[in-house]
Amino acid sequence: MESGKWKMKNEEPNSPFSLSSASPRLGGKNLPTVADSLMATSRVYSLFQNISAEESQEADADQNDEEHEYEFEDRNVSEAATEEQLKREDRPKKTQDIKDLFNAWNSLDDEGEPDDLGGAEAWSQNEMPEQALEAGDEAFSYDEWDRELNDYRVGWSRVIEKKVKQGDRNFVELARSRYRGVISSIRHQFQLMKPENLTRINREIDGEDYDLNAVIDYVVDRKADGRQSDRLYTKRLRRQRDVAVSILLDQSSSTARTITRNPLQPYTYPGRRIIEIEKEGLVLMSEALEAVGDIYSINGFTSEGRRNVKFYVVKDFNEKYSEEIEKRIGGITFQNNTRLGAAIRHSATKLLKQESRTKLLIILTDGRPYDHDYGDARYAREDVREALTEAKMSGIIPFCITVDRESEGELKDLYGDVGYTIIDDVLSLPERMPNIYRRLTS
Repeated sequence: MESGKWKMKNEEPNSPFSLSSASPRLGGKNLPTVADSLMATSRVYSLFQNISAEESQEADADQNDEEHEYEFEDRNVSEAATEEQLKREDRPKKTQDIKDLFNAWNSLDDEGEPDDLGGAEAWSQNEMPEQALEAGDEAFSYDEWDRELNDYRVGWSRVIEKKVKQGDRNFVELARSRYRGVISSIRHQFQLMKPENLTRINREIDGEDYDLNAVIDYVVDRKADGRQSDRLYTKRLRRQRDVAVSILLDQSSSTARTITRNPLQPYTYPGRRIIEIEKEGLVLMSEALEAVGDIYSINGFTSEGRRNVKFYVVKDFNEKYSEEIEKRIGGITFQNNTRLGAAIRHSATKLLKQESRTKLLIILTDGRPYDHDYGDARYAREDVREALTEAKMSGIIPFCITVDRESEGELKDLYGDVGYTIIDDVLSLPERMPNIYRRLTS
């Protein structure tokens, strides 16, 4: 040992492994020193210590402000939501994931401080634990777009595909009774869209019969310049519509809001929940799609954090519309939040497996994307916009039907590149959905 300095065995004076205070160099570049390692360790340790109670209170206040936007007008629903919040508050807070903390620290600017985490700290504080899978569930992982990183968080969200619990089939029967005249008109209109089974194709090289016009042209061309066409026949081919559509239904708690045409006369004109009106729209859409013969699926989604995005299959592409499907429609209910980006990616993945030439994704929602750990509103919008762009680039036609009248500017920013429509009168939603679909596929 030399005066205060430690050296490794057989250490060269200028070895890059030297622990001397001078910065080692290799190939003309500075390498990390022990001092740098100590500095990094200190910053990570400070990261654990600098999550103060004041910052946590600010995060809780921001979260409460966003949740107030989705308060229910129904008293019972409000009480249910309050009970659910109390249950969550009683749960022990999960220790922050060290990997997430390292990612947050690593994303800091050179001039930033460890306690200036901003949005990264927000999602790490609000993360929900991963829920166990039930019998028949299947889990999928999807990337999520982070606007601050300007890149994807790989495998960030977990989508759990589930079957809808069967409900009362009477809901579908009552909807058919309520819209009896509308359904009759829809069936007639959509049957007219259905092409004929056999279509005649002329000027073929071979076929079932001669094409008279082609034969005349053959004789004339032969006498004129000797350059006649051999396509003299006609044949009949079977043609069908080549459309597959996936309907994605927002089942978040905000759909429990009560809507009425006349709030001053609640007894004469009783209110109805948005989720019930959306379900009636599904009934009318099913009648229309059965009449035209297009392949379709019906799915709903809710979320409780990025690890628990629940994707409910009401009707899959390979299933026939039956009493069981009607019971599933009756069993659709509202719960939790709206992690729309993950649901769009899973719907698109299932839709791309269909061989149809035209693939249409219809999103039915009553508001904007929101989840516990979705970050701020801009983060959520950017992720949804990126998911829609991915679907569009893959050959899918996304279209949004929304009943959120108060945020037209945000909706235009969110869905403007793919198409959307705002339905002012929510109660007219069931009747308008088939007409919107007819315009999209005509």
